[in-house]
This record gives sequence, C-alpha cells and structure tokens, in this order.
Amino acid sequence: MEQQLDELIGFLSSPRPDVRQLAATYIVDFSEPRSEYFNQLLNNIDKLVKPLLIICHEIPVAASKAMNTLVNLSTDATVCRRFVDEDIISMIVRMITSSSCYVADPASMLLSNLTKNADICKLLTTLTVGEVPGICSSQMAMDQLTDVFVKGMDKKYNKNASYNFLSSVFADVTNYSFGRSYFLERTTYDGKLPITKIMVFSEYPEVIRRGGVDSTMKNVCFAKDKHKEILDPNETNMLPYILLPLCGPEEFEMEDMESMPEEIQLLGEDKKREYDPKLRSILLEAINLLCTTYYGRQVLRAKNVYYVIREMHKVEGDDTCIELSERAVQLIQGEESSNTKDEQPENDDAFEEI
Repeated sequence: MEQQLDELIGFLSSPRPDVRQLAATYIVDFSEPRSEYFNQLLNNIDKLVKPLLIICHEIPVAASKAMNTLVNLSTDATVCRRFVDEDIISMIVRMITSSSCYVADPASMLLSNLTKNADICKLLTTLTVGEVPGICSSQMAMDQLTDVFVKGMDKKYNKNASYNFLSSVFADVTNYSFGRSYFLERTTYDGKLPITKIMVFSEYPEVIRRGGVDSTMKNVCFAKDKHKEILDPNETNMLPYILLPLCGPEEFEMEDMESMPEEIQLLGEDKKREYDPKLRSILLEAINLLCTTYYGRQVLRAKNVYYVIREMHKVEGDDTCIELSERAVQLIQGEESSNTKDEQPENDDAFEEI
C-alpha cells in the first residue's frame, strides 16, 4: 500500500486536471491523523503542499478534498513549519478573502492551524497582498482578514463561508506583542482600532467565533501599557464586551448600576450568561489581567465590576471560574498600598505567552 500511496502523491502533480483531481479525492482519507499512513504523508509533505493548494482552485469537489487534506496535515507542528512561506500564506489569504472561493471556510480553518506557529503569526502581521474590492482598501493581510471576518459573518460576503475560524487566528496572533500591537493601534486605511471591530462578537451565537474573540480580548490585556486605552470609553471601550457575557438576568440596586458601563445596565430578565465555562474563565482571566495595573483596578472599582462578579459567583459551578472570580474580587476590593499605587506598566514583551 505504501507504494500505491507514493504513486497517488505523484498524481497530484499531474498535468491532467482530471487525474490530479481524482487523486485529491482519494488521498484525503489517508490524511486523517489516526490513519496508519499519516506519517508517510508527513514524510512527503514537500510534494503535497503546493499541488494541493493548486487543486484548491479547481472544481469544488476536488478543491474541498484537497483543502481538507491540508487541514488534517496541518495539525502536525512539523507540517506548519513548511508553510512559513510568503507565497503560500498569500495564496491562503486570497482564498479566504475571495467572495466566490468554495473553500474559504476550510482555508480559514487551515490558517487557524498554521498560526499555532509563531513564525507564521509574525509573517501574517507584515504580509501584503493585493487589495480586495468589497472588503477594504488596504493591502495588509491582517486588515483584510479582520474586515472579512466582520463583513462576511452569516455568509453575507461569500455564500460558502462564515469565517468563524478567523477568530482563532486572531487569538493566536495576539499571543505575541506584535499581534497585540496590531489590534490596539489604529489602521492607516480607516483609522479604526481592529480590536473594536471584533469585540462586538463576544456574545455571538456561534461558539467558535465568540470563543476566539474572547481569547483575543484576553490576550490584548497582556499589554499593560495599553490598559488606559483599552478601558477608555472614548477609545477602545472593551470592558462592556468582557462583562456582557458574564452578566445574567440579575437586577442591581439603582445606585450600584448607575456606575456600571451603560451597555450592561437594564439587561432584562431574559439575559443569558455565557454557558461555556471555558469561555467564562477566559473573560475572567481578562479581568484579572486588567487588575495588574493600578489604573485598571481603579476603573474596575469605579465601574462596579465587583457586583457583576458577585452575582456570577453566586451561581457559578465551575471550579476554575470560582477561583478566578475570587482572585479578581481580592484585587478589586483589596486595599492599595503606596507601592501598588506607584507601579509602572511593564513592557509588553515581558508578557509573551509561549
């Protein structure tokens, strides 16, 4: 069987479209990580990547099989390193941002696998590609991915794609200071902060989209020197979008509620709290990160965040969330000393998540 598989790999590069397309439909079954032939494909990865990417531009059935093969193979870290190539990443970005690409969503999934590699994250934040009419006037790949994530939700841009997996790309990129800088600095083409474009999805019904957004919000909170901008209602104003998923139908005393962000006041008895404990813990981690600066703690006190956490804690059943809630309360409600008041934000590079 190994010899036949080698021959099948060779057929992917056939000059005949029907031959390479047929090969693509067969090879996908061997690419499952649990397949006994998975390692044989890994050993031939240099013969697979570009031929499969080419087939992704051909008939839909073959394109889907080829992209699924790439998604399967990219679950291996050694494979991801083979994608650290400007031309290859550009090709993937163009597939994602095309309004007619049949495999735009699987391509987003592929990119979300690849961005587990730090070099690809770095490449993505500096990569330029051609402008895409209908998306944005920028040639920066990250600008295009951010805008297609927003404009393409619910298949509004490409009938074959919802782009939910791009939120995982954003979460991966913001594991690094250069990625956090991208999301917290205004773009040159529209003057907006990229984080403000995506944070509005923190209560989106689709869990993959909102989960990646939650992680991105948490990660940018590692930028301690940006806490003032993150919490400024006239700048980023991210706090309401961290708190909204943590709020339930509870009613607050009027004097307590008046100091809360307007977006979380008078939510009504039908308000549902985030049901996924993992996502609740991510949002609580974001609050704890904002508590690492005196400015952050002061804002959270002034906005009565304590009462939101208190009500959540009353009904919380997840041990991790309970611990994070109690830690945040200790930081918000705790006494400040002269040392904590005088603390200076540390360089963002000191908080890289490796």
